[in-house]
Amino acid sequence: MHSGQSDVAARRVVIVGAGNAGLCAGMAALEAGAPSVTVLEAAPKELRGGNSSLTRTMRFSWQGRSYISGLLREADKDRAEEILAGRSEYTDEQYLGDWLRVSGSEVDVALIESIIHRSTETITWMRDSGHRWAPRPTPLPGDVPIVLDGGGQSLQDRNFVRFERLGGTVFYESAVTGFERTTDGRYLLRGSGPAFPMLADALVLASAGFEANTRLRELHLGEDWRDVKLRGVPFNEGAPLTAAVELGADTAGNWEKCHTTPQGVKLPDHMLPGQMHKSHGLARYAYPLGIVVNRRGRRFFDESGYSNLNYVTLGQKIQEQPGKIAFQIFDDKVVAAGALPDGYLGDPAAASVSSIEEGARRLGIDAANLTAEVRRLNSGKTPKRLDTPPFLFMPVVCGLTFTYGGLSVTTGAEVRGGGEPISGLYAAGVIVGGLYDQGYPGGTGLMAGAVLGRAAGTAAAGHVLRSRGGKAHAGTAAE
Repeated sequence: MHSGQSDVAARRVVIVGAGNAGLCAGMAALEAGAPSVTVLEAAPKELRGGNSSLTRTMRFSWQGRSYISGLLREADKDRAEEILAGRSEYTDEQYLGDWLRVSGSEVDVALIESIIHRSTETITWMRDSGHRWAPRPTPLPGDVPIVLDGGGQSLQDRNFVRFERLGGTVFYESAVTGFERTTDGRYLLRGSGPAFPMLADALVLASAGFEANTRLRELHLGEDWRDVKLRGVPFNEGAPLTAAVELGADTAGNWEKCHTTPQGVKLPDHMLPGQMHKSHGLARYAYPLGIVVNRRGRRFFDESGYSNLNYVTLGQKIQEQPGKIAFQIFDDKVVAAGALPDGYLGDPAAASVSSIEEGARRLGIDAANLTAEVRRLNSGKTPKRLDTPPFLFMPVVCGLTFTYGGLSVTTGAEVRGGGEPISGLYAAGVIVGGLYDQGYPGGTGLMAGAVLGRAAGTAAAGHVLRSRGGKAHAGTAAE
């Protein structure tokens, strides 16, 4: 494979971004008969994996314990009944209900329905490609009961191995800065690194959003988001997304909102692949077991419900509070029962105190307001009480994972321009808009990326083969 100007003569599927969505697109394209598939990755090889490497959950429809058992690693296959705790299915209807209830109303319902409808089939495809799942450690109510074996880091390691075994090529430190249509309908890509310029017969954009771009965050999300800490990698600058819009691609989704989560205050400015365990250790999702207050001592969020369905909303609201900080408070009934994840108990910023007033003084919270809030809580009719000392005070900040605004795509992952598919241009992963308006149901992002990545790769292969006079392999990924 030659790089530089000689590459202009090559004909291929080019995929921008080597996260799970991009690699699923690459594998699907090769399986569908694409003669050449190249992935362009902005990160160096030692930091490959993207945000996908920092996660571990995929939300999918399933029916019957035998299906879940078939996904588990060998050592856990006999534990399906225990893991599911009486659950026997998670239907497309339940999945759609959860998604729409949390995401908000301004979403592409048809696209979401198509992703859900293909989720089980895509998980089966991933299992047949070598992926396995494991029981979720310390699950909270409402959690997806199984997680990827080895988490996102192992997911990505396996994806890279399979993609390259199928014949795919990855160029690292190759950030795309722009692209344009040629007179014959192909795509000429510009960027940094020896891979450029590069010509693509079909182009798949899987390069995430603009979450790592300070200027675009301030422009679209607002000034308060200029200096937010990232839960993800620092490579997602949004240049391919901008280039697609400049080309005439339609946009979708809420460009003023983003995926955020409550995190420990020791969260660094960004995370890197290989830091999955550190990332999960900083998550602060046990708030339904206590209360959340701001610096003024006021509750500003309804802590009830399942955290994996409303944790993103809490993250967004933390960023709006005085000092962009909040405090989760638990009493000893929760702590002594061992209900809190390990990250809570080992956080040096936390404070265990004998009274609510002491906690307020130590952490700079308005003590009068906070004691009044706790008094109202304890005198109410709900079963939640904060009445058994000692109390654990946990300061939390907002961590930004990805942005919601993106490209409008068909159910076959074709990018639209003027309401119609743009020939040879596809998108998958976080760069796709229309999936979330306000909140985010846990595990849907990785699942949507896999479904649309597979569809994009299959469609891109078909486009290239037709342009070369070949014949695409039959498949259902884009149906």
